[in-house]
Amino acid sequence: MREDFRILIVCTANIVRSPMAEVIARAMLRSSSCPILVTSAGTHARAGHPMAPYALAALENLGLNGSGHHARPLDNALVKDADLILTMETGHRGSAVTMEPSAMHKAFTLQEFAHLSEGRKIRHLSDTVGRAHAVVRAVARRRGAPIRRHPTEIADPYGEPPEEYERCARVIGGSLSRVLGELLGPR
Repeated sequence: MREDFRILIVCTANIVRSPMAEVIARAMLRSSSCPILVTSAGTHARAGHPMAPYALAALENLGLNGSGHHARPLDNALVKDADLILTMETGHRGSAVTMEPSAMHKAFTLQEFAHLSEGRKIRHLSDTVGRAHAVVRAVARRRGAPIRRHPTEIADPYGEPPEEYERCARVIGGSLSRVLGELLGPR
C-alpha cells in the first residue's frame, strides 16, 4: 500500500467545478500533515485550458487562488491511480467506471459520498491512509442505501451569473468538509 491517499475530482471540462473542488480541498488539507493528495480532471476537458473567470472569482471570494490551474482530460491512468474518485454528476462517475470497471468501488458523486460517509463508525486508526481506505470500503458497502432525499449531483454554473459560481463553491466546500472530516477521522 502506498504511503499517500489520492483523491481525483471529476467534472465535465475541468474548468469550473472540479478545479474549484481541488483548490478548496487542498486549502482544507493545508494545515494538516496528512498524506492526502488531491487532483482533478474532466470527462471532456481540453488540456491546458485555464479555470473559468467566474470560478476564479468565486475562489478569490473565499481567499483562495486557482490561477495556476490548467484543465486535463480524464484518462485510465488517473482513474487507476486514484484511491477515491469524487464526481460532480453521476454521468462523470459512469465515465470513470467505463474507463476502468474496477473503479466502481471507489467512484462516487461528491454529495453521495458526503451523505453515505456521515457518521460511519470506523475504528480509530492512527494511520490516516489506512483510515481513508477503510472509510471508502465502508461507504462502498452502503451504496444503494437511501440518501435521505439529498441531491447527489452538483449543477454546473457555467454560463450562469457569478452568484451561481459562488453558490456552487459553497456547496462543494460543505460537501468536501464532511468528506475530509470522515477520511481524516477525529483529530
